[in-house]
Amino acid sequence: MVRARSLAGPLIGILGLSLIILYTNPVVVLSKVKHLNPLLIVLAAATEVLGGVLYTLAWYLILKPSGINVSFRRAYLITMGSLFLIYTTPSGVAAEAVRINMTRKHAVDYGGPTASVIIHRVLYALGFVSVASFATFVVYSAFSTSPFVKTAFYAIVSTLILISVALALSIYAKWLKGLVKRVLIKLSPVIKKLSKRDVDLSEVDRAFDSFTLAMRRIKRSPVRLLTSYAVIALRWILVSVVALLVMYSLGYYGLSIWGIMIVMMIAELVSTTPIGIPGMLGVLDAVIIASYVALGVPLGVATAADLLTRLVLYLVNIPLTGSLFYTYISKTHTKNSDLKNPAT
Repeated sequence: MVRARSLAGPLIGILGLSLIILYTNPVVVLSKVKHLNPLLIVLAAATEVLGGVLYTLAWYLILKPSGINVSFRRAYLITMGSLFLIYTTPSGVAAEAVRINMTRKHAVDYGGPTASVIIHRVLYALGFVSVASFATFVVYSAFSTSPFVKTAFYAIVSTLILISVALALSIYAKWLKGLVKRVLIKLSPVIKKLSKRDVDLSEVDRAFDSFTLAMRRIKRSPVRLLTSYAVIALRWILVSVVALLVMYSLGYYGLSIWGIMIVMMIAELVSTTPIGIPGMLGVLDAVIIASYVALGVPLGVATAADLLTRLVLYLVNIPLTGSLFYTYISKTHTKNSDLKNPAT
């Protein structure tokens, strides 16, 4: 039963994607792909790899103020591990929890890793808002009543609300600590039964103290924060460049990068909706294709561009992030084994 449920999401996604292709007419889609420029596809793949490096760099810049000393290579492996889970599982929150847990192995407790990931995600959202806002007002008038502009506006407002919530949780960490302790006290009988040990509230105190200290250190590093923000904004631009190169590879030049940025912004908002389908397969494709068509792209080109972009992202990201995730886990396991069984 559990296995059937786990397969339901991917199967629904594949079915949805198949219906989209059938609706568009596969013959039309194939006719667009037939004259594909492979060089531009390779360039798009390389751009996506560079985007992953920049995403890691933005996080790496705020790791040291968080009290975590790891090499860029190790930070890259950890980031690729969390991205692999984002690409293959329905929950991005769980992937970030795994990133915090992997980083914890290189820190005193969970405080610093949690602070670094929260700030990284806040900067990621700010970069998203900045690039999306600029693209929206380049394509449309600031006073336009277009439904597309309204959608973009709602996306920006939603992101700002999420940023505010994250910052509020950080500012009121002391209140949150009290709440967590009260919850743990109430759940202590259940926790004791499951873990076979008593709840240690001092661990909560240490983690939250470390968290607030890390947040203060990060706030005292404005140069690193601004640089990280700039790197994230560049990463967002590269996401659109990948889609633009795919569009050009099909021989279609009727959509500017600003228009593609708006489509990517809407896609990002939809991709954060927790509906249990890995990669939002089918759902995200319908949204992207509809957005392209709304901007004047022919349906056949829009479908081919979406499918090819999916192909590039999956062929690059899943093998790359999966292999690097495996490398990190293997090295960590070997290191732990050596510590437990030192050579005599």
